[in-house]
Amino acid sequence: MYTSNLGILILIVVTALVYFGFLHRVLDRMRLKKVEALVILLSMLAAGFLPNIPLIYGLSINIGGAIIPMGVAIYLIVTADEASEKRRALITTGAVAVLVYLTDKILPVEPGALGFDLDPLFVPALLAAVIAYVLGRSRRAAFIGGVFGVILTDIFAWLENLFIYQLHVPIVLGSTGIFGAAVIGGMGAVLLAELVGEILERLQGGPKV
Repeated sequence: MYTSNLGILILIVVTALVYFGFLHRVLDRMRLKKVEALVILLSMLAAGFLPNIPLIYGLSINIGGAIIPMGVAIYLIVTADEASEKRRALITTGAVAVLVYLTDKILPVEPGALGFDLDPLFVPALLAAVIAYVLGRSRRAAFIGGVFGVILTDIFAWLENLFIYQLHVPIVLGSTGIFGAAVIGGMGAVLLAELVGEILERLQGGPKV
């Protein structure tokens, strides 16, 4: 499976769930309305195909894959009710960035090297989603950690190439738009949090009225 295919799948799943109202509790906790969420998703999709914005020394940024998700994440941090949730989101971001960066160094870069045909671009996205969910403990913190964690990992790689290896390697933050690891990490963490939360709620006898 390729990251781009996973991104398309997650986009379809999230959009459908939002449209049919299955994620209404998630949207409530993230202080987003249904129409606002759909506009954000479609904007990310459309903006992902726009030209990347150059920043400095080969570093550039994709609007749909980085700028819009980061804007949503910042909104979630600002509107968080409790300071503890803000701290948890920032801690999750740092943990995701460090662990994904280390995983990228340890794991082989060729698909099939571990005995199964898995695109290495898929690993950071999946890992970011799992770590963000486990540490974030909320839909809001999970999304923030997933998005910012992957973005920071790309910045680490850019700084490493520039200052340690003296290499001018172009890096695009959110390089593949809605189909990239940052978006998959954020959305995947939210979906995972909602799925596990729903299962635990059912096991405990269903939601309390």
